[in-house]
Amino acid sequence: MIGFGIMDNFIMIQAGDAIDNTFGATLGIATLTAAAFGQVFSDVSGVLFGGVVERSVSRLGIHPPNITSAQRRMAVCKNVIIGGSVVGVTIGCLLGASCLLFMDLNKSDRIKKAKELETILQTVMEHGDDLIQAERCSVFWVDKKKNEMWSRYASGVKTTFQIPIDKSLVGLCYKNGAVLNVQDVKAHPTFNKAAAKNTGFQCRSILCAPVFDRETKECVAVVEFLNKKVEGEGGEGKKAEVALDDKGFTQNDEKLATMLAHHVAIFMQRIDDD
Repeated sequence: MIGFGIMDNFIMIQAGDAIDNTFGATLGIATLTAAAFGQVFSDVSGVLFGGVVERSVSRLGIHPPNITSAQRRMAVCKNVIIGGSVVGVTIGCLLGASCLLFMDLNKSDRIKKAKELETILQTVMEHGDDLIQAERCSVFWVDKKKNEMWSRYASGVKTTFQIPIDKSLVGLCYKNGAVLNVQDVKAHPTFNKAAAKNTGFQCRSILCAPVFDRETKECVAVVEFLNKKVEGEGGEGKKAEVALDDKGFTQNDEKLATMLAHHVAIFMQRIDDD
């Protein structure tokens, strides 16, 4: 019974965790629902591989007690069998649950929150493009341990990418904790030419706004807008080449970028509270 308990609980935990981290995060399935599906896998495995457990125990030299049918029908014998089964299964389940000590129990919550935040940020940033008339926008998150910033969402870019904090205008905005508006990025000493070359995007002007944690008041991200477009040009549905404004972003754009950064911070806090 100890072997059955180990197999049952171990498979249920592993299967439930895998379902929760994949289908649960994608389809929004509750953790308890994922655990129920994990139990299904566990029960099926018990039916399919129950004989394997019995044969494995027999090979260890542990055999069922040699008692007669009449003895098995005795009340004391039945009570001993039931009690032993309960104790065995309990010990087995506890041993099977020991895998929880080596698992990341918060992984599923982080994945679900990240996907929810991804959807929110994508919506905010898509409207931000139209609102500020920028050619491209991004959200960069701070990684203090690696001293770099990486993109959570960047319009026009399908993969995430990293830039160093000390060698980028986004990093300068983060360190100063203030809006950064640069009309000609190539003339700025902090402009990261290597990063621009790797992305293949021609950047002229940039507007950055810090995102502050609403509780700690610490800057945790930066909203970035690249290349101010001439109002009315290159909008949605236009196939003509985008016309850029040589004057860069305006003070009104700075206010709008600050407002969007504030909304991002609110969404982050609501998701964390959930």
